[in-house]
Amino acid sequence: MSVHDQPEGKKGSLKWIQRLINEKSHLIDEHISRQLSLSSGSKIEWVSPVRQKFTEYRDADFLKAVSHPELIEKLKAFWPKNGPQWDALGVASDGTVILVEAKAHIAEVLTNSGAKDPGSINMIESAFKKVQEDLKINTSYPWSAPFYQYANRIAHLHFLHNMHGIQAALVFVHFLGDEEMDGPRTKTEWQQVNGKVREYLGLTKSSILNRVVDAFIDITILRA
Repeated sequence: MSVHDQPEGKKGSLKWIQRLINEKSHLIDEHISRQLSLSSGSKIEWVSPVRQKFTEYRDADFLKAVSHPELIEKLKAFWPKNGPQWDALGVASDGTVILVEAKAHIAEVLTNSGAKDPGSINMIESAFKKVQEDLKINTSYPWSAPFYQYANRIAHLHFLHNMHGIQAALVFVHFLGDEEMDGPRTKTEWQQVNGKVREYLGLTKSSILNRVVDAFIDITILRA
Protein backbone atom coordinates (compact mmCIF):
# COMPACT_ATOMS: atom_id res chain seq x y z
CA MET A 1 0.00 0.00 0.00
CA SER A 2 1.45 3.37 -0.99
CA VAL A 3 -0.96 5.68 0.85
CA HIS A 4 -0.41 5.85 4.60
CA ASP A 5 -2.71 7.78 6.92
CA GLN A 6 -0.82 8.75 10.06
CA PRO A 7 -1.95 9.41 13.63
CA GLU A 8 -1.39 12.87 15.00
CA GLY A 9 2.27 12.89 16.00
CA LYS A 10 2.94 12.95 19.73
CA LYS A 11 6.71 13.38 19.62
CA GLY A 12 9.77 13.58 17.41
CA SER A 13 9.92 14.43 13.74
CA LEU A 14 6.41 13.11 13.05
CA LYS A 15 4.93 15.60 15.50
CA TRP A 16 6.99 18.56 14.33
CA ILE A 17 6.64 18.06 10.58
CA GLN A 18 2.86 17.85 10.95
CA ARG A 19 2.80 21.08 12.93
CA LEU A 20 5.21 22.79 10.56
CA ILE A 21 3.25 21.98 7.40
CA ASN A 22 -0.21 22.59 8.86
CA GLU A 23 0.43 25.57 11.14
CA LYS A 24 3.69 27.33 10.24
CA SER A 25 4.43 26.36 6.64
CA HIS A 26 5.75 29.85 5.88
CA LEU A 27 8.86 28.95 7.90
CA ILE A 28 9.89 26.15 5.53
CA ASP A 29 8.60 28.04 2.48
CA GLU A 30 11.08 30.83 3.24
CA HIS A 31 14.01 28.37 3.40
CA ILE A 32 13.03 26.76 0.13
CA SER A 33 12.36 29.99 -1.77
CA ARG A 34 15.63 31.52 -0.62
CA GLN A 35 17.89 28.54 -1.26
CA LEU A 36 16.35 27.66 -4.63
CA SER A 37 15.93 31.30 -5.69
CA LEU A 38 12.32 30.70 -6.64
CA SER A 39 10.60 33.51 -8.49
CA SER A 40 9.21 36.35 -6.41
CA GLY A 41 5.73 35.57 -5.19
CA SER A 42 6.12 31.83 -5.76
CA LYS A 43 4.02 29.84 -3.31
CA ILE A 44 4.11 26.20 -2.25
CA GLU A 45 1.00 24.07 -2.04
CA TRP A 46 1.56 21.35 0.56
CA VAL A 47 -0.26 18.13 -0.28
CA SER A 48 1.14 16.08 2.60
CA PRO A 49 0.90 15.62 5.58
CA VAL A 50 -2.38 17.53 5.66
CA ARG A 51 -4.94 17.37 8.48
CA GLN A 52 -7.05 15.42 9.34
CA LYS A 53 -5.46 12.18 8.18
CA PHE A 54 -1.85 13.44 7.88
CA THR A 55 -1.45 11.14 4.86
CA GLU A 56 2.04 10.24 3.65
CA TYR A 57 2.74 8.84 0.18
CA ARG A 58 5.18 6.55 -1.58
CA ASP A 59 5.62 4.80 -4.95
CA ALA A 60 2.90 5.52 -7.54
CA ASP A 61 0.79 7.53 -5.11
CA PHE A 62 3.59 9.98 -4.38
CA LEU A 63 3.80 10.71 -8.10
CA LYS A 64 0.04 11.18 -8.28
CA ALA A 65 0.16 13.53 -5.28
CA VAL A 66 2.67 15.82 -7.03
CA SER A 67 0.80 15.63 -10.37
CA HIS A 68 3.24 13.41 -12.30
CA PRO A 69 1.40 10.12 -12.83
CA GLU A 70 3.03 9.83 -16.25
CA LEU A 71 6.20 8.65 -14.48
CA ILE A 72 4.62 5.75 -12.59
CA GLU A 73 5.83 3.01 -14.93
CA LYS A 74 9.27 4.57 -15.18
CA LEU A 75 9.54 4.65 -11.38
CA LYS A 76 8.54 0.98 -11.22
CA ALA A 77 11.43 0.22 -13.58
CA PHE A 78 13.85 2.31 -11.51
CA TRP A 79 12.98 1.37 -7.93
CA PRO A 80 11.20 -1.61 -6.30
CA LYS A 81 7.93 -1.47 -4.42
CA ASN A 82 7.95 0.18 -0.98
CA GLY A 83 10.24 3.04 -1.88
CA PRO A 84 10.65 6.21 0.21
CA GLN A 85 7.63 7.25 2.24
CA TRP A 86 7.86 11.02 2.11
CA ASP A 87 7.43 13.00 5.33
CA ALA A 88 5.98 15.88 3.31
CA LEU A 89 5.27 16.69 -0.32
CA GLY A 90 4.58 20.00 -1.99
CA VAL A 91 4.42 21.69 -5.38
CA ALA A 92 5.57 25.26 -5.90
CA SER A 93 3.55 27.58 -8.12
CA ASP A 94 6.27 27.30 -10.79
CA GLY A 95 5.78 23.52 -10.80
CA THR A 96 8.82 22.58 -8.69
CA VAL A 97 8.19 19.32 -6.83
CA ILE A 98 9.23 19.50 -3.18
CA LEU A 99 10.29 16.25 -1.49
CA VAL A 100 10.78 16.42 2.28
CA GLU A 101 12.64 14.29 4.80
CA ALA A 102 12.43 15.42 8.44
CA LYS A 103 14.74 14.65 11.37
CA ALA A 104 14.55 15.50 15.07
CA HIS A 105 17.58 13.57 16.34
CA ILE A 106 20.83 12.23 14.91
CA ALA A 107 20.04 8.52 15.28
CA GLU A 108 17.37 8.92 12.58
CA VAL A 109 20.15 9.47 10.05
CA LEU A 110 21.50 5.94 10.49
CA THR A 111 19.56 3.53 8.27
CA ASN A 112 20.17 0.31 6.36
CA SER A 113 18.30 -1.09 3.38
CA GLY A 114 15.60 -3.41 4.66
CA ALA A 115 15.17 -5.12 1.29
CA LYS A 116 15.05 -8.93 1.54
CA ASP A 117 13.92 -9.97 -1.93
CA PRO A 118 16.93 -10.58 -4.24
CA GLY A 119 15.15 -8.83 -7.10
CA SER A 120 14.52 -5.74 -4.99
CA ILE A 121 18.11 -5.71 -3.76
CA ASN A 122 19.39 -5.89 -7.33
CA MET A 123 17.08 -3.07 -8.44
CA ILE A 124 18.25 -0.82 -5.63
CA GLU A 125 21.92 -1.52 -6.32
CA SER A 126 21.35 -0.93 -10.04
CA ALA A 127 19.62 2.39 -9.32
CA PHE A 128 22.41 3.50 -7.01
CA LYS A 129 25.00 2.55 -9.63
CA LYS A 130 23.19 4.58 -12.29
CA VAL A 131 22.93 7.63 -10.01
CA GLN A 132 26.61 7.42 -9.15
CA GLU A 133 27.61 7.08 -12.80
CA ASP A 134 25.31 9.89 -13.95
CA LEU A 135 26.57 12.25 -11.24
CA LYS A 136 30.20 11.09 -11.63
CA ILE A 137 30.38 10.08 -7.99
CA ASN A 138 33.46 8.09 -7.05
CA THR A 139 33.14 6.32 -3.72
CA SER A 140 34.17 2.93 -2.42
CA TYR A 141 31.55 3.04 0.33
CA PRO A 142 28.17 1.32 -0.07
CA TRP A 143 25.00 3.38 -0.32
CA SER A 144 22.94 0.59 1.22
CA ALA A 145 24.26 1.35 4.73
CA PRO A 146 24.65 3.16 7.08
CA PHE A 147 23.09 6.19 5.31
CA TYR A 148 20.66 4.33 3.08
CA GLN A 149 17.75 6.70 3.59
CA TYR A 150 19.77 9.76 2.60
CA ALA A 151 21.06 7.89 -0.46
CA ASN A 152 17.65 6.72 -1.65
CA ARG A 153 16.22 10.22 -1.26
CA ILE A 154 19.04 11.54 -3.44
CA ALA A 155 18.31 8.77 -5.96
CA HIS A 156 14.66 9.82 -6.22
CA LEU A 157 15.61 13.47 -6.63
CA HIS A 158 17.91 12.41 -9.47
CA PHE A 159 15.13 10.30 -10.97
CA LEU A 160 12.78 13.28 -11.14
CA HIS A 161 15.09 16.19 -11.83
CA ASN A 162 17.90 14.78 -13.95
CA MET A 163 16.49 11.64 -15.55
CA HIS A 164 13.04 12.98 -16.42
CA GLY A 165 13.40 16.76 -16.50
CA ILE A 166 10.99 17.53 -13.66
CA GLN A 167 11.93 20.60 -11.66
CA ALA A 168 12.39 19.14 -8.19
CA ALA A 169 14.10 19.76 -4.88
CA LEU A 170 14.88 17.61 -1.87
CA VAL A 171 14.42 19.34 1.48
CA PHE A 172 15.96 18.02 4.67
CA VAL A 173 14.15 19.58 7.62
CA HIS A 174 16.32 19.50 10.74
CA PHE A 175 14.49 20.28 13.95
CA LEU A 176 16.41 22.03 16.72
CA GLY A 177 15.96 21.70 20.46
CA ASP A 178 13.92 18.50 20.75
CA GLU A 179 15.21 17.60 24.20
CA GLU A 180 12.72 14.74 24.58
CA MET A 181 14.47 13.03 21.64
CA ASP A 182 17.92 14.27 22.71
CA GLY A 183 18.13 16.14 19.42
CA PRO A 184 20.68 18.75 18.33
CA ARG A 185 20.22 22.21 19.74
CA THR A 186 22.18 24.07 17.09
CA LYS A 187 22.35 24.36 13.33
CA THR A 188 26.09 23.64 13.52
CA GLU A 189 25.51 20.19 15.01
CA TRP A 190 23.27 19.20 12.11
CA GLN A 191 25.66 20.69 9.55
CA GLN A 192 28.51 18.59 10.93
CA VAL A 193 26.40 15.44 10.63
CA ASN A 194 25.34 16.33 7.08
CA GLY A 195 28.94 16.98 6.10
CA LYS A 196 29.98 13.51 7.23
CA VAL A 197 27.05 11.85 5.47
CA ARG A 198 27.75 13.62 2.19
CA GLU A 199 31.46 12.89 2.39
CA TYR A 200 30.76 9.18 2.99
CA LEU A 201 28.38 9.03 0.03
CA GLY A 202 30.77 10.95 -2.22
CA LEU A 203 28.34 13.83 -2.68
CA THR A 204 30.48 16.70 -1.39
CA LYS A 205 31.18 18.19 -4.81
CA SER A 206 28.16 16.83 -6.65
CA SER A 207 25.92 19.15 -8.65
CA ILE A 208 22.88 17.38 -7.18
CA LEU A 209 23.41 19.38 -3.99
CA ASN A 210 22.24 22.45 -5.90
CA ARG A 211 18.78 20.90 -5.63
CA VAL A 212 19.08 20.02 -1.94
CA VAL A 213 17.75 22.42 0.70
CA ASP A 214 18.74 22.23 4.35
CA ALA A 215 16.13 23.83 6.59
CA PHE A 216 16.72 24.32 10.32
CA ILE A 217 13.59 24.83 12.40
CA ASP A 218 13.61 25.52 16.15
CA ILE A 219 10.73 23.62 17.72
CA THR A 220 10.18 26.49 20.16
CA ILE A 221 8.43 28.31 17.32
CA LEU A 222 6.18 25.31 16.68
CA ARG A 223 5.12 25.07 20.31
CA ALA A 224 3.54 28.52 20.24
